[in-house]
Amino acid sequence: MSGAGFFERAFSDAPLTRLVEEDPALFADVPPSGLVDARARAVAPAFTRGRGPWKVDVSAICEPAQCLGLLVLDGLLVHSIVVASEPRSEVIGPGDVLRPWDEDGSIASVRFESEWDVIQPARIAVLDARVVTFASRWPQFMLAVVSRTVRRSHWLALQMAINDLRRVDDRLLLFLWHLADRWGRVRPDGVLVPLPVTHDVLAQLVCAQRPTVTSALRRLTDAGLLTRRRDRTWLLAPDGQPEPLRRGAAVSVTAA
Repeated sequence: MSGAGFFERAFSDAPLTRLVEEDPALFADVPPSGLVDARARAVAPAFTRGRGPWKVDVSAICEPAQCLGLLVLDGLLVHSIVVASEPRSEVIGPGDVLRPWDEDGSIASVRFESEWDVIQPARIAVLDARVVTFASRWPQFMLAVVSRTVRRSHWLALQMAINDLRRVDDRLLLFLWHLADRWGRVRPDGVLVPLPVTHDVLAQLVCAQRPTVTSALRRLTDAGLLTRRRDRTWLLAPDGQPEPLRRGAAVSVTAA
């Protein structure tokens, strides 16, 4: 099935998403005349995915040569790379730009598998040829998209630095505060982090074994540093700064 054929069938009757309304930060440096153009031309079809594994089928999303990428509008996903049966994961959320078809596990010297799992119902915009045409007129928008992809690599570098800490308690707490910076919501009783995942997935995210993560979470909970809510999200105590930061230690990050 060709990408063009899929769009004709799947999106011909679907309303298009206006990106300038969905993600205005992408257009922050576009001049006023470009914003007028954006409301008319920077439109993209969007699809939704419910909770569960997502088998990314490139042909059912877009033609790679004509697609800038996928922009996450809502929801959260976990992307895992599996090497020798050991998965290591990252969290993907609103504002992230993806190009899952660029993965080359089938020809890499180190064989790996790529897995995607939707942990909160997701809505994703397809930055197809219409968006590419708009971007060619307004390079400020293209620079913002590139910045999003580079920012994701920086977040991954920070996650790697966090996962190099010796104590799993510190890894977990720093990782949750790291996510709080991206998608957390400040409340009177703390900072809410929407990460409804199992202890197994948390273990993949912080490079630890599941029993070790369970024990560390129990200690952090007993210390009043975090709370697991009934909806499986996390509430970080407002004064619960991670121990490495209280000691004045820095987390080293290598720029991507």
